[in-house]
Amino acid sequence: MKHTVFEVAAYLSEHKEEFVYATIIKTEGSTSRSQGSMVIDTKGRITGTVGGGELEAYVLSQSLNLISADEAYRYIHFTVQTEDEVSVGVVYLFLLHCTREEDWKAFIGFRRWESYELDHVFGLQMQPSVTLLGLCEGGATIGDVHPTFLSYAQEALNKKTSTLIDTGSWTCHLSLPVNYHNLLLIGGGHVNQAIAELAHFVGIPTQVVETREDFATEDLFTFSKKREVAPTLAEALNNIETNEYTACIIASHAFGPETTKLLLRRNIAYLGVLGSRHKAKKLLASLSLEQKDLKRLHCPIGLDIGTETPQEIALSVLSEVMKVFNNRSGQSLKHQANKMIVVRGGGDLATGVILRLFRAGYYVLVLETEQPTVIRRTVSIAQAIYSGTVVIEGVKASRCNDLKDAYTKLDAGIIPVLVDPKGEQIKRIKPVCVVDAIMAKKNIGTKITDAPLVIALGPGFVAKQDCDLVIETMRGHSLARILSEGSAMANTGTPGVIEGFGKERVIHSPAEGIFNSDHQIGDMVKQGEVIAKVGDVDVIATIDGKLRGLLNNGLKVPQHFKIADIDPRGERSDHLTVSEKAMAIGGAVLEAIDGFLSRA
Repeated sequence: MKHTVFEVAAYLSEHKEEFVYATIIKTEGSTSRSQGSMVIDTKGRITGTVGGGELEAYVLSQSLNLISADEAYRYIHFTVQTEDEVSVGVVYLFLLHCTREEDWKAFIGFRRWESYELDHVFGLQMQPSVTLLGLCEGGATIGDVHPTFLSYAQEALNKKTSTLIDTGSWTCHLSLPVNYHNLLLIGGGHVNQAIAELAHFVGIPTQVVETREDFATEDLFTFSKKREVAPTLAEALNNIETNEYTACIIASHAFGPETTKLLLRRNIAYLGVLGSRHKAKKLLASLSLEQKDLKRLHCPIGLDIGTETPQEIALSVLSEVMKVFNNRSGQSLKHQANKMIVVRGGGDLATGVILRLFRAGYYVLVLETEQPTVIRRTVSIAQAIYSGTVVIEGVKASRCNDLKDAYTKLDAGIIPVLVDPKGEQIKRIKPVCVVDAIMAKKNIGTKITDAPLVIALGPGFVAKQDCDLVIETMRGHSLARILSEGSAMANTGTPGVIEGFGKERVIHSPAEGIFNSDHQIGDMVKQGEVIAKVGDVDVIATIDGKLRGLLNNGLKVPQHFKIADIDPRGERSDHLTVSEKAMAIGGAVLEAIDGFLSRA
């Protein structure tokens, strides 16, 4: 039988036996899990997990050593390394040696809350003193609570987030032991019985509603938090609470479209209706749903794993529910390595590539120089090197200090930008594809052996020599074509013509020196207006229009270096979204990678 960490901790506490409570308080970079705890008794028996493998063996060793040394607590950390001993993550843990009456009493209390599936916060205070604190829904507390704890704990309850709080004078790790996600099962048939069993095993609370008493008995739903039976479903639902963390599953032919409508009026995360594709078509045809409701409604339900029995269907359905709860792809982890793409360069054209890959579900890591010289800064992910974070068309990118930081950002759905002009981290990242989007008009270090697939943008590369594929970047009939042989068209040095203006709309440095400007991208300027200075030399607007590009202040530039871009379309031009050229090139890269992986 599966025992929870609190269940074992409470048992040992009731018998006044010493043990160690070990918990993850923080992680950095790529780790097997970001949360987890376990109990280790004096004989080395473990309940729970913090990640398994070498990490768990290390925690076990440290815990037994803590007991033998009769220490009260210990901070430890474990470095996650690759095969070539490169650090990619760190797990920080706190070990509490439980020998005090107050600790035993606290764990008995936490187990009581857990057994009743009450939402609560488990607080492990580490400074100024080490103690256990708790706050339960409804206001009950454990330990010597104080206003600071209560404030942060209530916030954690409201936001449903575990966190490490460190104010300088007070340090406390707050976690949520009871899964705040929950299931509402409509109908007590074989499938929902199996779902309830499996949900209990993985720690998701369930409620059941029925109109037939024989289908909602304690024998059938032993672990369900609530079983509600009423003459009509509407009456039964009046006594059931749901929230934005609830998944509802209709697994009974007795409940039709009206039930679906009734549940969609509630603020729930997921509504699944068991049935065939034919039933799904009839159901959708009978409903008039908005897009937000269509997104929540799943019919047929479950992931395609080839199911027949109620237990198999339960596994499929609960897998889909957890996919929704955790905002994951539901794809095989085996193929996650095929989702890592490194893009060298973060300028405006590179950003079109990055956005399209990111939106298609790839993990994108961007490598840049310490001082990128992009001018279309509002649509260049490279700008994160200066500002720390940028948001372009709703996609967030952040500068990272190292690979550990980069992997943390990736897990959070943020595009990491790392300073690595020579691409030295590529061999450690081991991406499935490297895209050279530096746009230097020559190859400055990319090799065809950098990854299984290497793609380069624009001139300066030869397919099958420097890279596997070249993407044409010249405007015109061949823009965004994928070249498996030869090179892209040579750079003409003349920008694309907009409303009759070509080279006039791109401004180059009149001298060598430090660039500075009081203008902002998006400003309207007039021909002859001073828009910047390079050293003491004025930079003059060549045409009327909108400033679409402007170099970062403080950069030293040589004479004739590109420093600004004016769009003659003025207010009609869009300086906040990626250009059609960049998106077309991004589409070509996406097509090339998808095609490569489909044949791999």
